Amino acid sequence: MRNYNILVFPCGTEIANEIINSLNNNKYFKLKFASSEKNSHCNGSNKIDLIPYVSNKIFKKELIKLIKIRNIDFIIPAHDDVAYALSKIENEIDAQTIGQNIFVNKIVRFKDKTYDYFKDSIPIAKIFDKKPLDSEFPIFVKPIRGQGSFNAKKLDLANDYINFFSSYSRNEFIVTELLTGEEFTIDCFSDKGNIVYCGARTRSKTLKGISVQSKFITDKNLNKEFKKYANIINKALKLNGIWFFQMKFNKNMKLNLLEIGSRVSGTMMLNRARGINFVELAIYQKLGFDIEVVTNDIQVSLSRSLVPVYKHNISFDYLYIDFDDTLFLEEKYINSEIMKLIFQEKNKNKKIYLITKNKKFNLANTLHKFGITNIFDEIIHLKENEKKVSYMKKNSLLIDDSFYERKEAILNNFYAISLDNLKILQE
Repeated sequence: MRNYNILVFPCGTEIANEIINSLNNNKYFKLKFASSEKNSHCNGSNKIDLIPYVSNKIFKKELIKLIKIRNIDFIIPAHDDVAYALSKIENEIDAQTIGQNIFVNKIVRFKDKTYDYFKDSIPIAKIFDKKPLDSEFPIFVKPIRGQGSFNAKKLDLANDYINFFSSYSRNEFIVTELLTGEEFTIDCFSDKGNIVYCGARTRSKTLKGISVQSKFITDKNLNKEFKKYANIINKALKLNGIWFFQMKFNKNMKLNLLEIGSRVSGTMMLNRARGINFVELAIYQKLGFDIEVVTNDIQVSLSRSLVPVYKHNISFDYLYIDFDDTLFLEEKYINSEIMKLIFQEKNKNKKIYLITKNKKFNLANTLHKFGITNIFDEIIHLKENEKKVSYMKKNSLLIDDSFYERKEAILNNFYAISLDNLKILQE
């Protein structure tokens, strides 16, 4: 099997993070990155191609150029609008899109069309075409075309409704009854007309519409109900590949459809923990391989926070690492974050030095015990009156828990960081 170039666009979203993490270790798929924002960060590379927003009239022209320059085989959209836009031009570009076709996207990208399409087959929250009666508040408003929770809002009183739509156009929003129960996402993969995987999870806590706390549903009756609705959606839209849908209980504990997504969901990683890599499956499906799904029988939950991605101008050829309380913590274990950094830099042919004034006579035994004696280009064991900066070569970086050692290194024109700053160097 040959290698394939995969374009992640836009590469700065939480959805993109899941795509990147899904493919980072696949030897056949080489990731490329593009964004429409100049200051976009990408969790995977600083090499980001800039192309216009999909709403720009020259978007298609510039995308075609990029596909040719980067020899792109597949494009994976990491935003709803991009998924929709790519489906409209998929027959005009020389790269395959991982996503659903234009027929599907014309329905699922717009909530009013989604609800109208499935109103006779799946329960939908009551929709108000006119201003609700006072007795019908609180209600919920959300953009017809939107993602996450942007501009979605609970309105408690009639005055809130009037104030809200004094700022926004009524015809750009859908107004529904307020669903007060638990919310769920059901991640699905379809192949040859059948659903080969359907995994339902909670949305216990969300951030900008993406679940940051989630766990699998174990209730058999509830999962049976989700599977029933998944089959209805799959059959009606003739889906193929990755998709998901969201449902929520109303006040009577009846499930209602919220939306259907035609792209990777931000928390599909929970399924990946069981062995279901949706992104890989979708690419292999496009390549014509037979799709087979096997899951680990494990219970797993997820809780996550925002992950910082740094850009910096630190450049060094030599990495010096202190031993006590830096590499060796609490005189018990090796700092795994530093070990990760060591091999990251060794892969770039950087020189790695262990530099220490260790007085506990445990240096050699500790390095031998953990099997790491030979990973260093040199082990520098200093005498009490010797300074680390005296041994540091030009264009070096020191990692040390000691403020004094870091200060001395910085004052001598070296880079120096503490343990709390390791993330700035990690890729």
